[in-house]
Amino acid sequence: MPVIQAVTFDLAGTILFPHPSVGEVYTQCAAKVGIRVDARTLNQNFLTAYSGTKKQKSAEQFWREVVYRTFGADLPSDKAEVVFKECWNAFADEKAWRLAPGFKQTLAALKFLGLKVAVLSNADLRMHSVLRGKGLDSLFDGVYLSSEIGFDKPDAKIFHVAAKALHIPINSLVHVGDSPREDGEGARDAGAMGLIVGGRHAPERCLRAEKLWEVPYVLRAVMTDGMRQGKFSRTVQNLLANLRGLPEDRRRSTERQLKSMDEAVSDALLKWRIDKPVPEDAIVAHWHQLLPSKLAKLCAPLRLKEDGRLMIQCENNIVKSEVRFHEKALLAKIRQLPGCQVVKGLLFTGA
Repeated sequence: MPVIQAVTFDLAGTILFPHPSVGEVYTQCAAKVGIRVDARTLNQNFLTAYSGTKKQKSAEQFWREVVYRTFGADLPSDKAEVVFKECWNAFADEKAWRLAPGFKQTLAALKFLGLKVAVLSNADLRMHSVLRGKGLDSLFDGVYLSSEIGFDKPDAKIFHVAAKALHIPINSLVHVGDSPREDGEGARDAGAMGLIVGGRHAPERCLRAEKLWEVPYVLRAVMTDGMRQGKFSRTVQNLLANLRGLPEDRRRSTERQLKSMDEAVSDALLKWRIDKPVPEDAIVAHWHQLLPSKLAKLCAPLRLKEDGRLMIQCENNIVKSEVRFHEKALLAKIRQLPGCQVVKGLLFTGA
């Protein structure tokens, strides 16, 4: 089995959600020009408008059609363009979006597993300003939007572009999203691994996690159990089956008692401390400020060992030597971060 090296995330519906809702935002935009509409009605209309609008040459043309269809007869023709511009600009503001609970902890946990993390979305250029406003842009190894790449999910080309930009083979990429077709089947058919968050099922040969914060747990199981042997243990097979909503394999006996999913996740949270802020969170958030920018991209913090030493993964021995040159200054900067006084030393490892 391939070694997982990077994870890409979908945006809308996976890590970002309209706030308070599309209907509420559109209602506020219309009110600015004296139009009163019911937010609940707009929310209902939006789903039909979005799914029924064909892809346009430009994102702005597509969303103009969606807005017009969402408002319908409630939108006077002489104010239609003004309302559209208000709606278009509103969703370029990070205030119109809320972040999925636990995503920053999820991001940190994946970084500690030594994985590159990026965005791969069918969104348009407005998402760059949203990610900056949320303080997320600097935490990703790349942001790949369909409007810039020229291909939309589930087209295999968009996944290959992301893998190439991340300098990894396509079969070392895991893509996380909420759409079984675009994110699951699209990634799978491109040669990557699809992981669906939420929903009742994942497509064939794709993984599934009920909640976003389960993603590091699933990938940890995939990465550490049976990968080099090319097969999974029965325990991990049952874990993945459980996450996908499939029956467990109980044909073989085992001396160890299987844990329920709730127990397994609780143990994982306790072991990897994904459920609460940890020193590593602050380290990851400030990593590119702790080292020269070029050097910071070639190494990453993994985890804090029980003896207080922070493990840092370096791409090669040359990078390791360069980071060692900054060791004293790096440790001093780390210890100045909130909650990081417990870091007693640094431990370097290769990729």
